[in-house]
Amino acid sequence: MSLGSSLTAQNDNSASWQSPSGEFAFGFRQIGNDGFLLAIWFNKIPDKTVVWSANGNSLVAQGSKVELTADGQLLLNDIATGKDTLVASVGTGVVAYAAMLDTGNFVLANAHSNSLWESFGHPTDTILPTQTINQGSRLYAPYTSTNYSRGRFLLTLESDGNLKLYTTNFPQDYPYYGYWNYNDTLHSGFQVIFNQSGSVYLIATNGTILKVVLPYTFSNQDLYQRATIDYDGVLRYYVFRKSNDSSGGTWSALSFIPSNICISIVQKQGGGACGFNSLCNQNQDRPICRCPSGYTLMDPHDALKGCKPNFVPHSCDGASQACLADCLCDVANYRISLCFLKAIPLLNGRIDPSYNGKAFIKIRKGNSTLGSDGAAKTKRKKEYDSTLIVAGSVLLSMNLKCFTFEEIKDATNKFKEEIGRGASATVFKGVLASDNGIGNCVAVKSLDAKVRGNDVEFNAEVSAIGRTSHRNLVQLLGFCDEGEHRMLVYEFMSNGSLASFVFGESRPKWFERRHIALGIARGLLNLHEECSSQITRTTTAIRGTKGYVAPEWFKNLPITVKVDVYSFGILLLEIICCQKKFEEDAEDENQMILADWAYDCHKQNKLHLLFPNDSEPMEAIKEMEKYVMIAMRCIEEDPLLRPTMKNVTLMLEGTVEVSFPPDPSSFINSTF
Repeated sequence: MSLGSSLTAQNDNSASWQSPSGEFAFGFRQIGNDGFLLAIWFNKIPDKTVVWSANGNSLVAQGSKVELTADGQLLLNDIATGKDTLVASVGTGVVAYAAMLDTGNFVLANAHSNSLWESFGHPTDTILPTQTINQGSRLYAPYTSTNYSRGRFLLTLESDGNLKLYTTNFPQDYPYYGYWNYNDTLHSGFQVIFNQSGSVYLIATNGTILKVVLPYTFSNQDLYQRATIDYDGVLRYYVFRKSNDSSGGTWSALSFIPSNICISIVQKQGGGACGFNSLCNQNQDRPICRCPSGYTLMDPHDALKGCKPNFVPHSCDGASQACLADCLCDVANYRISLCFLKAIPLLNGRIDPSYNGKAFIKIRKGNSTLGSDGAAKTKRKKEYDSTLIVAGSVLLSMNLKCFTFEEIKDATNKFKEEIGRGASATVFKGVLASDNGIGNCVAVKSLDAKVRGNDVEFNAEVSAIGRTSHRNLVQLLGFCDEGEHRMLVYEFMSNGSLASFVFGESRPKWFERRHIALGIARGLLNLHEECSSQITRTTTAIRGTKGYVAPEWFKNLPITVKVDVYSFGILLLEIICCQKKFEEDAEDENQMILADWAYDCHKQNKLHLLFPNDSEPMEAIKEMEKYVMIAMRCIEEDPLLRPTMKNVTLMLEGTVEVSFPPDPSSFINSTF
């Protein structure tokens, strides 16, 4: 196809450019009554199976056009909106023509027939023989078999060499939870190859085969072959006998990864393979989604959207009876046909007329078997309970345990082992007794009673962190609020502190630094935007550890969540460089302040100076440079110029481009 060539979307699906053999075609496919998909498909198969698409998330109207422009760009114009979408362009070189090859690869080539851009380098849900998957590439499952927008699963070869299947945080599309992986312990996975014989395997940089993913050997002359991550999250290897081209043959699936999707997705969050409130059952190598008794499909035409109850919701009386019948229930909250059963300890009890709900608290009848001390406690408990049983009021619970100071003192062996210290708190290791006789390790954060504002911080942390649950956030288990003692009990991280890991004798590998940074970013994003009660800074007192504090604390400026973005920027530099934010003993005074030093190294194109005796980051120089630039963006002096944690996370994931920030030296020094 020469420069200036174009195709127009037609109802008869005739708008296409075919490969020399006619086995593949590039052009428009009509998707029901929804619009037209710009795609590549098997052209000699009755169902015209799509293997690549450009606009799955946004179909175009009849009469829309794709054009190879005079300057070598492939542009898609939607006649309904007038919007132009860039499908393909080249960074360097001059495009002479486009071609649909017999391999299923659509290319933009120069006058010497060298490929400058190819669809094989931008896969959607399918790979074909002779195609490769490089590090960082992602294949997204379609939403359904007829909806080619990005769905709930993806396949990627990560930069650490691991080939992995993930669920996504749909309707967004970044990886959420892994449910299958080839864990290359040497982190040497370089490329996934689909050879002409039908084998799919993972190789190292030297060509060594590390893992045969799909172990088949067939002739491309006899069979059409493809490997596709289907809408149900299963990677399947398909073959279609060419002799059936015109006789109505079907694809045969010979291999499945994972073998049973229903039992492979085990994380607590998310809707699993079939959506919320649904049951997944493997049947003939495909998941069958159905609803449990009393539930019906949210969408009768889409079983993956989950199920909804079709019974009458709890009544006010039904809520209280449900709690009485449940030995683990202590409180039933009822509001607008919704019933929530809660267990002690109960927090944040309040009278709130606007809530329009009721709380039913279960109280034991008859005599208690507790001793005198226990009886006194029971009396106090009943007095406390009686203030909460008020018509129209509601009691909110976060299932946190309330510890006495003596319990904390015993658990920490009189605060014997200090494991961390900050500007306003000290952290101790403790052990809590459990029913099985095996103690559970915890971290106890003791707030300094002498620090102004710690009461506010304590209340805010219990209220906010107690409501959050995220894989990248440490879990708050309980608290102590007794007299002058303000303590928070967290789950214990057995691998030690981040500082000991990053600044230890041996540096973490580059992929570990990346994973740590992205995990922290996602945790902060959850606190800022995604948890049920967004967490913001409202105190007017300067808070935080020296060196991480944003400039606005010292300038009488409004305090927003952007102070956390600033702190993350400093932390990001420490993580990727394995250097502390401030090195008082640095031989060169230019290297004392890490943020200034990082900016100078980037500006002078000498990033290698940031990593003395550390060659691994230099092997990923482009990615490392990106991380430095993201950190610089986070520590902009003007908080309005800093990105949100959402955008920071997207930049780390590679979804959003990063531009180079201005010189930070004018304000970095003021924070020390």
